[in-house]
Amino acid sequence: MAAVFSDLPEDLLECIIKSLNGDNRTFKSLTVVSKQFLSITNRVRFSVRITDETIPFLPRLFHRFPNLTSLHLTLLSKTLEEVDALLTLISTFPLHITSLNLSNGLHTKFIPVPAKGLIALSKTLKNLRSLTLYRLFHFDKKDLFLIADCFPLLEELNLRYPRVCGSQDFMIDENDPLLALPNLRKINLSGNHIEDQFINFLCHSCKVLQVVMIIDRIISGEPGEFGENGKYDRSDIIYL
Repeated sequence: MAAVFSDLPEDLLECIIKSLNGDNRTFKSLTVVSKQFLSITNRVRFSVRITDETIPFLPRLFHRFPNLTSLHLTLLSKTLEEVDALLTLISTFPLHITSLNLSNGLHTKFIPVPAKGLIALSKTLKNLRSLTLYRLFHFDKKDLFLIADCFPLLEELNLRYPRVCGSQDFMIDENDPLLALPNLRKINLSGNHIEDQFINFLCHSCKVLQVVMIIDRIISGEPGEFGENGKYDRSDIIYL
């Protein structure tokens, strides 16, 4: 196979490999063909999953894949301090990440939002567009304002299925500022305690918001079906 493609220009080979839309196994099989294919697949790898096993090799990993735009961190048996330290370490590398996914693995201890680590990342990940925090211990409006301060260019925000939630988590009062996420188009708050007041707060804060997703919504009283016509202040938003 290497002999067949050896005379092709490298930029053409790169286009061919990109068009495969391969997963990690596809790229891995290509890397054993030749050093040229190894070099190309390293350049066109844009996403990587970081687990406990790969953490010791982060410098080598980021050096090998220089064009990463997406990181998926699966936490197993990590304390809050360890996660903050990991995110702070990642912030020291010259990455151009636009999508970050931080999730608790199954059967692991639940941690709160790693505020110190996110603040550290915000110093270098200036163009983050998508943030997912999945199955952490707890979310509330303070976390949302912190995220907005750290990553104001976010277009998608996913805060799904916390371990615990309460009726006051996303309660807005008159002293709260608007949420400074002017580019936010989609937010997923599934599994949180969300009242209609907060949904309308999002509608007013985020002018280009298109989708509000709250599957398994936890509510107080009888507010009616989520997404009911005329219920919320923005009829142009899809409520799921």
